[in-house]
Amino acid sequence: MRPQDFREPQDAHDPYGPHDPHGPWPNAVEPRRSRPWAICVALLGALVSLAFLIGTTAVAGRPAGLDSADRLLDAEDPTHAPPPARAAGADSARGPGPGAPTEEGTWPSDRIDTRVFFRLQALADTRTAAFEQGDEAAFLASVDQQDRALLDGQRRLFGNLRKIPFDAARWVARGGDKKVVTADGSAPSRAGTPAAWPVTISMNVAFEHTITGVDVARVPETYTWKARCADPTDRCTLIGLDGAADADVHGGFAGYPAAWDLWDLQVERRPHVVVMGPKQNASALRRNADLAEQAAVYTLGAWKGGAGTSPGFALVLTSSRTSFGKLYSSSEIRDWAAGYALSMPGTDRFVAGVRMVVDDEQLAGDATFAPILLRHEMTHALIAPLARPGVATTMPTWLAEGFADWQAEADRPLAREITTNIRTMIDRGRFTDALPADEDFDTADEDRVENAYNLAHLMVRYLARTYGAERVCAFFTDALTGRNPDIDETLTASFGLSPDRLRADWAAWVRKTV
Repeated sequence: MRPQDFREPQDAHDPYGPHDPHGPWPNAVEPRRSRPWAICVALLGALVSLAFLIGTTAVAGRPAGLDSADRLLDAEDPTHAPPPARAAGADSARGPGPGAPTEEGTWPSDRIDTRVFFRLQALADTRTAAFEQGDEAAFLASVDQQDRALLDGQRRLFGNLRKIPFDAARWVARGGDKKVVTADGSAPSRAGTPAAWPVTISMNVAFEHTITGVDVARVPETYTWKARCADPTDRCTLIGLDGAADADVHGGFAGYPAAWDLWDLQVERRPHVVVMGPKQNASALRRNADLAEQAAVYTLGAWKGGAGTSPGFALVLTSSRTSFGKLYSSSEIRDWAAGYALSMPGTDRFVAGVRMVVDDEQLAGDATFAPILLRHEMTHALIAPLARPGVATTMPTWLAEGFADWQAEADRPLAREITTNIRTMIDRGRFTDALPADEDFDTADEDRVENAYNLAHLMVRYLARTYGAERVCAFFTDALTGRNPDIDETLTASFGLSPDRLRADWAAWVRKTV
């Protein structure tokens, strides 16, 4: 990448690296740029690994009935087998009422946890309706009015969300890391007695949303709500709110905290980008939004593959390293990172949208570097929705990073830094005519990492010069979606030559070109 003396040791969670045993890269690391600039890291979490798919299914929308609610409450796995079928006439023989003593035959509708689950969903529905109507008072009505910090935080959240262009936005109660506590300690899976109330419940609630012009499906940001229900008919009061842990959402990143959870938000909308950041940085945000729009137009135009990619980009800019390191995930971000992108699995497990985060001070460092940084990140974000859950892929790191590097600079000749560094490799007898292995991107040897990125870029550039951009984009798509069992078969199917011949032709071109 240009400037070309970047070196980026890959993160231990690199989705494009060899670390994910389950499927397409749950976190990708992108190349360090030229010193003195910081590394640009992309955690491109395609998060569609088999580990999240076998035995689990996200529950989208409102519960369809009592059985679905009970399944959510009975197990961390929402696909937990339903309760035994009811006998004929069971609906008319409902079992004991809410004040009756606990019995083994208590019907699910009388269960305390089922009752408070539906109370919590009613609270979520009220919030959705209030947001759609722009009614702040109704949005806050279910929040504990005595908790000023919680109330002020939710007021700020309402104001921030109203600044974002959404095609869809709703709150949906889910199962997950739930906890139901009764006043008298009785089992929440039973009907209990009046002494069981009040009941407190902590449960995951997803803010399912689609940012206009950015997302291809609903993206869930998962919160943990804590509510107090005074009696079986009380609508419940929200008394606490936090972000769910990534490990508790059964399908990827929790997506918390989003930009709208952290600051009084400034939002800059351009035709292909939605840029968010702290309101106090409004002037820099406006300037960088124009820069991001230019990068977005280029990135969208450079893609010569098929449909299904991201139509636009959501970008958060911040100079706060504390905020930078925690946005959208509890995953640890390296101190030297300049930017990253997280692919958010939608409610149907496909990648529904990507959230990019960039340290805005890095955009002010160099007029040449800034657009390349954005283009590279946007290339990863662009193609993320093409990934398919449950598809075993053999996407090598050289292709993932080489493609993003090439796309970012496809409109310009090879940077001098690339040719100089690779010529030095050749002259010193260190170029073996082989493509970089995954481990070449995951080492403390910075020269080795830099050369790996350079060689990866050169391979994709060679394929594009020889066979055309459209063919390269089709090849990349086939590799991403697992059309063939391994990369060698994909290379042969795409370009009509054996992998050994392709690599030999590429190596000869490298020696001649640089």
